[in-house]
Amino acid sequence: MYLSRQNFIKRKLEILRNTDSQKRVAAFEERIGILVNADEFSDFEFLKKLASALSAEAAVEILAYSKNKQNSHTAEVLCFSNSDFSLWGAVKTVNLSDFSAKPFRFLISYYQRENVFLDFLKASSQAAFKVGFQQEASDCFQDLSIQTRPDQPEVFKAEVIKYLKIVNRID
Repeated sequence: MYLSRQNFIKRKLEILRNTDSQKRVAAFEERIGILVNADEFSDFEFLKKLASALSAEAAVEILAYSKNKQNSHTAEVLCFSNSDFSLWGAVKTVNLSDFSAKPFRFLISYYQRENVFLDFLKASSQAAFKVGFQQEASDCFQDLSIQTRPDQPEVFKAEVIKYLKIVNRID
């Protein structure tokens, strides 16, 4: 059942990859969304500090994936798992649909290992600018890809700030 769910989501990602899915709203809210694989990285305080460095006044929303949803739940972080997707790959929870529909100023994808659930949320997001780690499979859904690893958070932060300044997205 788990493999079928992933296969359906992979098909949806292929469809998004082949269509003009990069149409996003021109107006955005002063919010920063963060997608993170909690099985790979769990320093949520660092992620909040990263968001503050990009925009001090922006509200921050963190959406964390974990294979075992119960182990990763915290009050400040919305968590989800494979079970939040139907067998056919559709999002089952309102929280995930709402997250994808929000016009974030930035969407930070803080995960490196391929994850179809996180990739699908990134691809369907209405964020104005998407940033994440360099990944062959889902780079086409990002505006900026940083070549580093999740275990090097300060390097990632410095590179994101440097390149967002270069492309005039932050001061």
